[in-house]
Amino acid sequence: MNLFKIPLNLTYHESLPFLGMNKEPSPQEKELIEHYLIKIKQLTQPIGTWKTFAVKARESARIHLAETPLQIVGSSTSEHFQSCEQITLLAATLGAEIDQLLSRLSSENPAHALIADAVASSAIEFFTEQFDLYLSTQIRHKGFFPTARFSPGYGNWPLNWQKEFLSSVKGEKIGLTTTDYFILKPTKSITAAIGWSKLPTKKTRKPCREQQTCRSCRLATSCPDRFVSN
Repeated sequence: MNLFKIPLNLTYHESLPFLGMNKEPSPQEKELIEHYLIKIKQLTQPIGTWKTFAVKARESARIHLAETPLQIVGSSTSEHFQSCEQITLLAATLGAEIDQLLSRLSSENPAHALIADAVASSAIEFFTEQFDLYLSTQIRHKGFFPTARFSPGYGNWPLNWQKEFLSSVKGEKIGLTTTDYFILKPTKSITAAIGWSKLPTKKTRKPCREQQTCRSCRLATSCPDRFVSN
Protein backbone atom coordinates (compact mmCIF):
# COMPACT_ATOMS: atom_id res chain seq x y z
CA MET A 1 0.00 0.00 0.00
CA ASN A 2 1.30 3.45 -0.96
CA LEU A 3 1.47 5.90 1.94
CA PHE A 4 2.39 9.58 2.00
CA LYS A 5 3.36 11.45 5.17
CA ILE A 6 4.99 14.84 5.72
CA PRO A 7 5.05 17.32 8.61
CA LEU A 8 2.52 20.16 8.58
CA ASN A 9 4.97 23.01 8.00
CA LEU A 10 2.34 25.64 7.23
CA THR A 11 2.14 29.00 9.02
CA TYR A 12 -0.85 31.09 10.07
CA HIS A 13 -0.72 32.89 6.70
CA GLU A 14 -2.16 29.83 4.91
CA SER A 15 -5.20 29.94 7.19
CA LEU A 16 -6.16 33.56 6.47
CA PRO A 17 -8.04 32.92 3.19
CA PHE A 18 -10.10 30.20 4.90
CA LEU A 19 -11.09 32.79 7.50
CA GLY A 20 -12.05 35.31 4.84
CA MET A 21 -9.18 37.59 5.82
CA ASN A 22 -7.38 39.55 3.11
CA LYS A 23 -5.23 41.58 5.48
CA GLU A 24 -2.90 40.95 8.40
CA PRO A 25 -4.86 39.84 11.48
CA SER A 26 -4.81 41.77 14.73
CA PRO A 27 -2.38 40.55 17.42
CA GLN A 28 -5.27 38.87 19.24
CA GLU A 29 -6.51 37.14 16.08
CA LYS A 30 -3.00 36.02 15.17
CA GLU A 31 -2.48 34.57 18.65
CA LEU A 32 -5.70 32.57 18.42
CA ILE A 33 -4.94 31.29 14.91
CA GLU A 34 -1.44 30.23 15.95
CA HIS A 35 -2.83 28.56 19.08
CA TYR A 36 -5.05 26.26 17.02
CA LEU A 37 -2.38 25.75 14.40
CA ILE A 38 -0.07 24.40 17.13
CA LYS A 39 -2.92 22.35 18.60
CA ILE A 40 -3.75 20.75 15.25
CA LYS A 41 -0.10 19.99 14.56
CA GLN A 42 0.10 18.26 17.94
CA LEU A 43 -3.08 16.23 17.44
CA THR A 44 -2.66 14.98 13.91
CA GLN A 45 -0.29 13.08 11.69
CA PRO A 46 -1.79 13.62 8.25
CA ILE A 47 -1.61 10.64 5.95
CA GLY A 48 -2.39 9.94 2.33
CA THR A 49 -2.63 6.96 0.04
CA TRP A 50 -2.88 6.55 -3.72
CA LYS A 51 -3.21 4.07 -6.56
CA THR A 52 -2.88 4.44 -10.31
CA PHE A 53 -5.27 2.86 -12.82
CA ALA A 54 -5.13 2.54 -16.59
CA VAL A 55 -7.93 4.07 -18.64
CA LYS A 56 -9.81 1.06 -20.06
CA ALA A 57 -12.57 2.65 -22.12
CA ARG A 58 -14.19 6.00 -22.88
CA GLU A 59 -17.69 7.13 -23.62
CA SER A 60 -18.95 10.65 -24.30
CA ALA A 61 -19.42 11.40 -20.59
CA ARG A 62 -17.84 8.44 -18.84
CA ILE A 63 -14.37 7.00 -18.33
CA HIS A 64 -13.91 3.38 -17.29
CA LEU A 65 -10.79 2.43 -15.35
CA ALA A 66 -9.15 -0.97 -15.34
CA GLU A 67 -9.39 -3.15 -12.22
CA THR A 68 -11.89 -0.97 -10.34
CA PRO A 69 -15.66 -0.40 -10.52
CA LEU A 70 -15.09 3.34 -10.10
CA GLN A 71 -16.14 5.38 -13.12
CA ILE A 72 -15.29 8.99 -13.85
CA VAL A 73 -18.65 10.38 -14.86
CA GLY A 74 -19.80 13.66 -16.35
CA SER A 75 -19.11 15.62 -19.53
CA SER A 76 -16.83 18.23 -17.93
CA THR A 77 -15.05 15.54 -15.91
CA SER A 78 -14.44 13.35 -18.95
CA GLU A 79 -13.19 16.35 -20.91
CA HIS A 80 -10.73 17.13 -18.11
CA PHE A 81 -9.16 13.67 -18.51
CA GLN A 82 -9.67 13.26 -22.26
CA SER A 83 -5.96 13.00 -23.15
CA CYS A 84 -5.02 10.76 -20.21
CA GLU A 85 -3.77 7.17 -20.43
CA GLN A 86 -3.73 6.62 -16.67
CA ILE A 87 -5.36 8.24 -13.66
CA THR A 88 -4.02 8.35 -10.11
CA LEU A 89 -6.57 8.35 -7.31
CA LEU A 90 -5.47 9.93 -4.03
CA ALA A 91 -7.02 10.15 -0.59
CA ALA A 92 -5.76 12.26 2.32
CA THR A 93 -6.96 12.89 5.87
CA LEU A 94 -6.01 14.71 9.05
CA GLY A 95 -7.60 11.97 11.16
CA ALA A 96 -10.46 11.58 13.63
CA GLU A 97 -8.75 13.56 16.40
CA ILE A 98 -9.47 16.80 14.56
CA ASP A 99 -13.18 15.97 14.30
CA GLN A 100 -13.22 15.36 18.05
CA LEU A 101 -11.55 18.71 18.71
CA LEU A 102 -13.99 20.59 16.49
CA SER A 103 -16.99 18.84 18.01
CA ARG A 104 -15.87 19.73 21.51
CA LEU A 105 -15.19 23.37 20.61
CA SER A 106 -18.54 23.76 18.85
CA SER A 107 -20.33 23.12 22.13
CA GLU A 108 -17.87 24.93 24.41
CA ASN A 109 -16.86 27.98 22.35
CA PRO A 110 -18.40 28.42 18.86
CA ALA A 111 -16.13 31.37 18.04
CA HIS A 112 -13.03 29.29 18.72
CA ALA A 113 -14.59 26.40 16.78
CA LEU A 114 -14.85 28.66 13.73
CA ILE A 115 -11.16 29.56 13.95
CA ALA A 116 -10.09 25.95 14.53
CA ASP A 117 -12.23 24.71 11.64
CA ALA A 118 -10.61 27.19 9.23
CA VAL A 119 -7.13 26.27 10.43
CA ALA A 120 -7.91 22.57 9.99
CA SER A 121 -9.24 23.23 6.47
CA SER A 122 -6.03 25.05 5.57
CA ALA A 123 -4.01 22.17 7.04
CA ILE A 124 -5.66 19.46 4.92
CA GLU A 125 -5.43 21.69 1.85
CA PHE A 126 -1.72 22.33 2.53
CA PHE A 127 -1.07 18.61 2.99
CA THR A 128 -2.95 17.71 -0.19
CA GLU A 129 -1.04 20.34 -2.16
CA GLN A 130 2.23 18.72 -1.06
CA PHE A 131 0.81 15.27 -1.85
CA ASP A 132 -0.26 16.53 -5.28
CA LEU A 133 3.23 17.95 -5.89
CA TYR A 134 4.85 14.62 -4.97
CA LEU A 135 2.58 12.62 -7.30
CA SER A 136 2.85 15.17 -10.12
CA THR A 137 6.62 14.95 -9.95
CA GLN A 138 6.44 11.16 -10.29
CA ILE A 139 4.10 11.51 -13.27
CA ARG A 140 6.49 13.93 -15.00
CA HIS A 141 9.39 11.54 -14.39
CA LYS A 142 7.41 8.92 -16.34
CA GLY A 143 7.16 11.28 -19.32
CA PHE A 144 3.56 12.47 -18.85
CA PHE A 145 1.93 15.79 -17.96
CA PRO A 146 -0.10 15.79 -14.71
CA THR A 147 -3.54 17.34 -14.84
CA ALA A 148 -4.93 19.49 -12.06
CA ARG A 149 -6.68 17.32 -9.50
CA PHE A 150 -10.43 16.75 -9.76
CA SER A 151 -12.69 15.41 -7.00
CA PRO A 152 -16.03 13.59 -6.82
CA GLY A 153 -18.73 16.18 -6.27
CA TYR A 154 -17.04 18.79 -8.48
CA GLY A 155 -17.98 19.59 -12.04
CA ASN A 156 -20.61 16.98 -12.86
CA TRP A 157 -18.86 13.96 -11.32
CA PRO A 158 -21.55 12.84 -8.84
CA LEU A 159 -20.58 12.62 -5.20
CA ASN A 160 -22.17 9.18 -4.94
CA TRP A 161 -19.05 7.71 -6.52
CA GLN A 162 -17.20 8.47 -3.29
CA LYS A 163 -17.67 4.95 -1.90
CA GLU A 164 -16.21 3.28 -4.99
CA PHE A 165 -13.38 5.82 -4.90
CA LEU A 166 -12.45 4.91 -1.33
CA SER A 167 -12.74 1.21 -2.08
CA SER A 168 -10.36 1.64 -5.03
CA VAL A 169 -7.60 3.14 -2.86
CA LYS A 170 -8.43 1.13 0.28
CA GLY A 171 -9.24 4.31 2.17
CA GLU A 172 -10.19 2.35 5.28
CA LYS A 173 -6.50 1.54 5.74
CA ILE A 174 -5.90 5.19 6.64
CA GLY A 175 -9.13 5.47 8.63
CA LEU A 176 -11.12 7.13 5.85
CA THR A 177 -14.77 6.24 5.24
CA THR A 178 -17.92 7.90 3.94
CA THR A 179 -21.38 8.42 5.37
CA ASP A 180 -24.60 7.24 3.73
CA TYR A 181 -24.77 10.72 2.23
CA PHE A 182 -21.26 10.38 0.75
CA ILE A 183 -19.60 12.83 3.13
CA LEU A 184 -16.04 11.91 4.02
CA LYS A 185 -15.25 10.89 7.58
CA PRO A 186 -13.08 12.26 9.12
CA THR A 187 -14.39 15.51 7.72
CA LYS A 188 -10.98 17.10 7.14
CA SER A 189 -10.20 14.75 4.29
CA ILE A 190 -9.85 15.02 0.51
CA THR A 191 -10.17 12.59 -2.38
CA ALA A 192 -9.08 13.53 -5.89
CA ALA A 193 -7.93 12.19 -9.24
CA ILE A 194 -4.85 13.32 -11.19
CA GLY A 195 -4.57 12.37 -14.83
CA TRP A 196 -1.48 11.25 -16.76
CA SER A 197 -1.90 13.35 -19.90
CA LYS A 198 -0.13 12.85 -23.21
CA LEU A 199 -0.47 16.60 -23.83
CA PRO A 200 0.49 19.69 -21.78
CA THR A 201 -2.28 20.88 -19.48
CA LYS A 202 -3.08 23.95 -17.39
CA LYS A 203 -1.20 22.20 -14.58
CA THR A 204 2.06 22.96 -16.39
CA ARG A 205 1.77 26.73 -15.92
CA LYS A 206 4.24 28.38 -13.63
CA PRO A 207 2.69 28.21 -10.14
CA CYS A 208 1.45 31.38 -8.47
CA ARG A 209 3.86 32.69 -5.84
CA GLU A 210 1.26 34.65 -3.90
CA GLN A 211 -1.11 32.00 -2.54
CA GLN A 212 -1.03 28.36 -1.56
CA THR A 213 -4.06 27.40 -3.70
CA CYS A 214 -6.36 28.97 -6.26
CA ARG A 215 -9.40 27.90 -4.25
CA SER A 216 -8.31 29.92 -1.21
CA CYS A 217 -6.92 32.93 -3.08
CA ARG A 218 -8.76 36.23 -2.68
CA LEU A 219 -7.81 37.09 -6.29
CA ALA A 220 -9.21 33.85 -7.72
CA THR A 221 -12.24 35.39 -9.40
CA SER A 222 -10.14 37.88 -11.38
CA CYS A 223 -6.93 35.91 -11.99
CA PRO A 224 -6.51 34.82 -15.64
CA ASP A 225 -4.61 31.71 -14.56
CA ARG A 226 -7.29 30.52 -12.14
CA PHE A 227 -7.95 26.79 -12.16
CA VAL A 228 -9.91 25.33 -9.26
CA SER A 229 -10.25 21.55 -9.36
CA ASN A 230 -10.73 20.77 -5.69
